[in-house]
Amino acid sequence: MKRAAVLLLLLAACAREDRASLHRRPISPAPASGWARLPLDAASQLQLKGAWIGDAAGRSIPFLEAREGLWESRQLPLVDTVRGKDAEGRPTIEFSLKLPEGWQVGEREALRLELDLEGTAPWVAQVKAERQLEGGAFITYDPVSPLHLYDLSPSGSRRSLDLPWDGQRYRLTLLASQGQAPRIRGISVRAEARPEALEAELAMEGTLLPEPGKPGTWRLTLPDEDRIVGLDLVLVPPAAPLRPEIRLGEGREDPRDHPCGDLVWNLPALNTKASRMALAPVQAKTLTVTLPEGATPLSVRLLVRRQTLIFPAESGQAYALHLGGEAKRAPGSLGALPSIRTLASRAPLSLGAQEPDDKGLPRIEGTDQRVRPWMPWVAGLALLVLGWAALRLLRPEGTRNA
Repeated sequence: MKRAAVLLLLLAACAREDRASLHRRPISPAPASGWARLPLDAASQLQLKGAWIGDAAGRSIPFLEAREGLWESRQLPLVDTVRGKDAEGRPTIEFSLKLPEGWQVGEREALRLELDLEGTAPWVAQVKAERQLEGGAFITYDPVSPLHLYDLSPSGSRRSLDLPWDGQRYRLTLLASQGQAPRIRGISVRAEARPEALEAELAMEGTLLPEPGKPGTWRLTLPDEDRIVGLDLVLVPPAAPLRPEIRLGEGREDPRDHPCGDLVWNLPALNTKASRMALAPVQAKTLTVTLPEGATPLSVRLLVRRQTLIFPAESGQAYALHLGGEAKRAPGSLGALPSIRTLASRAPLSLGAQEPDDKGLPRIEGTDQRVRPWMPWVAGLALLVLGWAALRLLRPEGTRNA
């Protein structure tokens, strides 16, 4: 009986729920009813898998994660297209976008431009991109890293670029950095929701340290794991175009290489430099860069774009983001999505400080999972009981009755 009682106590301890990991983050009130967007911080991103949004009564509110592919990509017809050369003899193309019925400028986050170019490799051309709102003048984009197209066969080529969609008419001009700028034969444009194509929300400075025993490899470690969408890698000049090997998530269970189609270089004599490398969003803390022999990094900035949740919010209603446990499913699924323009026009909501969560759901583990930490103790106890029983059986009859 005593052995059975001990075993029951052990099983009860295994089945006990631990709610200490449950917490919630209050969400700032929505100024008006409708779609709301909630950018996450680094800490809440790490627990997104089990996160859910609840109201004051603890009811689960449906939400979506803003991500590539959430909004359907759409080919946009072009009108009033003009191709040729500018006053300085540089290849140029100018065009307007014909919007689908019901669409407005900025209906998607970005424009994906695919150019049909004709030229003799090798060549590198910087792109001067301008956009025009209806009735206004052309305004030049001023990105942190210059836009480039190139054909360095067999090293690689790039004939496409991404621009934020904030204009009606566009003009592109190719400025030769190496070789002769190609002739523009045509262009196609798609409207896409591609978060990694936009400017990053955060640019985190870092220091690349040489990896011991790995010539040509450098490592950068962030204070916390974050969602990396690219990097600005400046090379010590002179450095001709090259493609670094990027590895994210070193030390995790699934470290992997991330092929990137972008080249980087730094040639002051030709007044040209390229440093921007776009990556598919990856949650990581560590990044390693491997460069060809002779190339050395001068500086690096990791580009971070945090995940955003989209949900229908009522004005004046109190909401909270529940973390640390199981997700509480909301009934049904969201239907028609709002346009990017609608979401971008609204100020984002914010997360408050962490507090205890009395409405959270502890993670549910199977009996075998709950018992597993106790198995060595249970096995040891079982061996003691069996040993004690064996000793009683082996002892002489007289001794056992004594």
